[in-house]
Amino acid sequence: MASSRSIRFKVSVLLVIPLVSLVALWGFATAVTVGDSVSLLSVGTLYDSIGKPAGELGIAVQREHILSAEFLATRSDADRDTLAGQRAVTDQARARLRRQTTGEAAQAAMSDEMRMRHEELMRQVNGLDAIRARIDSGRIGPVGLSQEFTRLPDALRRLFNTLSLSNDLSLYRQSRGITMINQAMDLLSRERALATGALALRSPMTPSEMRLFTRLAANRIFLMDQALPDLEPELRAPFSDMIASSTYARFTTLENHLLTGAEVRSTDWRAAGDALDAAYQRSLTAAAPALVEQATPVAVGVFVRAGVIGVLGLIAVVASLLVSYRVGSGITKELAAVRRAAAELAQTRLPRVMEKLRRGDRVDVEAEAPALKPPGSTSEIHDVADAFNSVQRSAVDAAVEQARLREGVSQAFRNLARRSQSLLQRQLKLLDGMQKQAEDPAALENLFRLDHLTTRMRRHAEGLVILSGGAAGRKWRSSVPMEDVLRGAAAQVEDYARVRIYPTGGTTLVGNAAADMMHLFAEILENATVFSPPGSQVSVRGELVGRGFAVEIEDRGLGLTEDKRAAINERLASPPEFDPADTDRLGFAVVGLLAARYGVEVALRASPYGGTGVVVLIPEQLLGDPEPIEEPPVLTVISVRPGSAEQRAERPGDSGEVPIPADLWKPMRRGADGLPRRVRQANTPPRRAQEPRPPEAEVEGRSPEEARALMSTLQSGWQRGRADDEDGGAKR
Repeated sequence: MASSRSIRFKVSVLLVIPLVSLVALWGFATAVTVGDSVSLLSVGTLYDSIGKPAGELGIAVQREHILSAEFLATRSDADRDTLAGQRAVTDQARARLRRQTTGEAAQAAMSDEMRMRHEELMRQVNGLDAIRARIDSGRIGPVGLSQEFTRLPDALRRLFNTLSLSNDLSLYRQSRGITMINQAMDLLSRERALATGALALRSPMTPSEMRLFTRLAANRIFLMDQALPDLEPELRAPFSDMIASSTYARFTTLENHLLTGAEVRSTDWRAAGDALDAAYQRSLTAAAPALVEQATPVAVGVFVRAGVIGVLGLIAVVASLLVSYRVGSGITKELAAVRRAAAELAQTRLPRVMEKLRRGDRVDVEAEAPALKPPGSTSEIHDVADAFNSVQRSAVDAAVEQARLREGVSQAFRNLARRSQSLLQRQLKLLDGMQKQAEDPAALENLFRLDHLTTRMRRHAEGLVILSGGAAGRKWRSSVPMEDVLRGAAAQVEDYARVRIYPTGGTTLVGNAAADMMHLFAEILENATVFSPPGSQVSVRGELVGRGFAVEIEDRGLGLTEDKRAAINERLASPPEFDPADTDRLGFAVVGLLAARYGVEVALRASPYGGTGVVVLIPEQLLGDPEPIEEPPVLTVISVRPGSAEQRAERPGDSGEVPIPADLWKPMRRGADGLPRRVRQANTPPRRAQEPRPPEAEVEGRSPEEARALMSTLQSGWQRGRADDEDGGAKR
């Protein structure tokens, strides 16, 4: 017997070596190389997409600041036109910054802090329009103008501070020095703008303006003194040459004159400021690419370290994979066999067993649940396989036993329902005979009510048979008019008087489907009458359509929510197997089963009357031969009053009265008591009179359904007669 090893040992060997090597080596590689590598790879992208367009916008804003201060002082048309031109330049730079910083490459290269600073910068950029409006209306002074125009450069500087190239200290110092010089250039533009306004008016600066001018000059000089020592000689040279130039000296001389209160011409101040501003621009333009080039050796070193660590990590990974493969392949094969067996049980065996049981076939448990024998030598997996064998055998046994129990319960329900159905059918025949012999109208009315109640009881018994998998049992040998099917369904409803059935033409239904379709319509009509106001009408209409015969049933109730209506339509379209524990909406369960049995489509929809409409589409194969269309005779509506009779001739459909054939009373003969007696089949068309009667209607006289329809007609006439008599007595 092969030696067995515990799964704990194999899993430990499988996981310890790769876990230790991968965590140690790749953790070190991530900490050392990822941060620097990402920063170096994104330097060019950040400079092109953020640094360069942001710097151009900063220069344009500084220029607009100076021209805005001059326009505020003079308010001349020439200065207005000059300012408008500069604003157009600023807008172009602003649009370029928006376009380049919102691209995919720039967004991918930004860190979270960069994105936060970028959003802050864009808020200041969007605020330029509000500042311009205040300038145009003259609602801002020189000091306020200086404060407003410093917000955007400050936001730019905070964004630049987040563009760290790497963790190298030397590069960080160079970058910080360039940023400080850029800030000094912004202070220079603010100095120029503040003094430009006063010189344009040829008046000295106010005390507040002088204090701000002094602070700006001092801060600019301080920033230059702090930045230059941090720069390497190559980067420092352009700025040192600028400070030693005559341009710088000329500007500082004019600056000192303004600080001491000496006279300075505006043209001299503008020329000196423009020259110094250009010198700043040249120096910064040369310094930025040089700073990026200094990062190249650092990048090479970082990538070399990353390569070495990557190679070592690759070796460790390969070794770990080899060990993991040798140890894990055996366990994988064993576990795969168990998994396949479990999947086969859940997806193939159990569904096959359930299908056989539904068909009533015999199930061999040994053949449907063979024992699993996994390969390999892992003892724990063999134990799992034994446990699985026990589980699958128990599952198959439970499925067989449950199916047998379900079939037994269904058979018991069917037997009980069949017995009740037989007794109720006998009771209906007995009531039919009693109705024929009854002479007293009150007794006849009570018999009619008892007949109607028995009919409803028979429908419930048939519903139980259908839910338990059986058929209704009642069948017609010949086709039945669709209108008779609908009226027969209405006769099985408690509030049958509220159901109005409109003419359906000569369409017929095949006899073997008439009873089930009558049951289907009765369940729908019962639901419509129960869930609608007592005095409202439930209308039934039917007509031939392209795919069969469509019946529309509408009530005037409160209706259903869209979700509930969709859920019911889904159950009707795909009725699930009946669950005895689910006793809600048994009528819809019966409708769904009958519809699926005959291929009938049933769908609920919203009714224009506010209630619910049901559309039943009967397929063409269930329709019989149409009845011959005959010219309808003149009909007479009878209103009966004590001691008198009035007759009105109407065509069918002229009013809501119940139409009764004019020759209804002709096939009557007088009895010994002087009362009329009905002659059997006197009003039946020749074709219908020769057809064989249904099994349950083979007794003498009309079928229960025909008797109920006739009694409903007579009862309605009696009620209208009584009402007319009461109204007439009141009038008299």
